[in-house]
Amino acid sequence: MPVEVCLELFGEKSVVLPFFTGYVSRGLLLHVLRVVDPSLSSSLHKSDVPKPYSVTPIKFRAKEKRETGYIVDSSFPCEVCFRFLRESLAQHFLKYFYKSSSVMIYDTVFHVSSLRVHSEDYKGLWESVEEPVDAFRLVFRTPTYLAVLGSDHHYLFPDHMRIFPNLLRLWNMFSDYKKFSKEEFLEYRSWLLRNMGVSQHRLSTRIAYMGDKKAVGFVGWASYEMKKRDEWNRLTCVLAKYAEYSNVGGNRTGGFGVTKHTEIKSK
Repeated sequence: MPVEVCLELFGEKSVVLPFFTGYVSRGLLLHVLRVVDPSLSSSLHKSDVPKPYSVTPIKFRAKEKRETGYIVDSSFPCEVCFRFLRESLAQHFLKYFYKSSSVMIYDTVFHVSSLRVHSEDYKGLWESVEEPVDAFRLVFRTPTYLAVLGSDHHYLFPDHMRIFPNLLRLWNMFSDYKKFSKEEFLEYRSWLLRNMGVSQHRLSTRIAYMGDKKAVGFVGWASYEMKKRDEWNRLTCVLAKYAEYSNVGGNRTGGFGVTKHTEIKSK
């Protein structure tokens, strides 16, 4: 069951947060899980293994810009969301807040003023798409980049052939409903190539700094059209909604690739 947990936080004092806070959100999530279950947190550090979670960067109001980031205005709330592709992981995360109503970000205590939980099981997510559609839009809210096999360079365009097969892999790995075989996966890739494309887009690139490292990603939106209104069409719509829990592209567990699915009404 995909689960989203959003926290509203107030800092006890002002603190400087970096320009891009996705990796700070991930560090906070792993710290909370380590307190609850050290062995679980350790398993989530394994490299080259798809992780059953994603995060959003921390949203906050800044009162001043510094060379290394922004000073948080502690009189306004911050918000951060954690998405879990397995319900059991969300349950572990929530256990922390049974006993504590605050978290540490760097050297500052942040008090939790509200905690919101939204979830829907995989079957419900599948059934939420009642019929195929002609088109939909994905909004890329944080920098997004797609890996290029065998290259250090990233692909900076929301190509459907790179996004949706990877979403299907995540679905197959973490879903407890309606798995797809290797043959079906290959058939789906062939369907995407023949029947889907980007019809419109408004994109720009943005640099995200993570300490001494940086990455360039695209932000904005892209509209996708599909020729056939069949079950592969429906699957694509389901995966577009699933992306709101999983994020897309490289470093999706570090706040990259946060997306929002919107419908495009037929004329």
